[in-house]
Amino acid sequence: MHTLVVGGTGMLAGVTRWLAEQGHIVSVVSRRAKTFGHVSYRKSLNAIAVDYRDTAPLRHRIAEAIAAYGPIGLAVFWIHTDAEEAFGIIAGEISNHVGIPWRLFHVRGSAAYLHPEPPKVPPNCMYRQVVLGFVAEETGSRWLTHAEITGGLVEAIRSDCERLVVGTLEPWEKRPV
Repeated sequence: MHTLVVGGTGMLAGVTRWLAEQGHIVSVVSRRAKTFGHVSYRKSLNAIAVDYRDTAPLRHRIAEAIAAYGPIGLAVFWIHTDAEEAFGIIAGEISNHVGIPWRLFHVRGSAAYLHPEPPKVPPNCMYRQVVLGFVAEETGSRWLTHAEITGGLVEAIRSDCERLVVGTLEPWEKRPV
């Protein structure tokens, strides 16, 4: 299956690696081309070096990946809030090239606790939300590690749950600052 991971070389690198190990052809969007240098699963990796804030090149590069590797059946998006148009552009390109439902796992930061409503998605997109919380410990709290984030996303993909919180969001006032 052709899979897309947006932001798949940083904290989602473990998810990208896991998908490749499962036999997926993984197209990975990263803003910096040099971040692809450390990956060890290159045979099944299609590196898309594009800043997702640049809408025209983004649309073009996603369409190129679909033309080369086929329709995208699964996507994982970690898109920062400074790229408001990127979500819709990428979801639209995927939906335009696939006639069947496809799954989207939208990774959101802990602030989704305050604003849990999902973005608008195309009709053939099966939207899933993965919210990254924090870990409460005896001495305080901490943000999730990359391994914990990977584990949560793998669980969400395997179970196909509609909303999963990795870690905790409560008590909200105990989150790390």
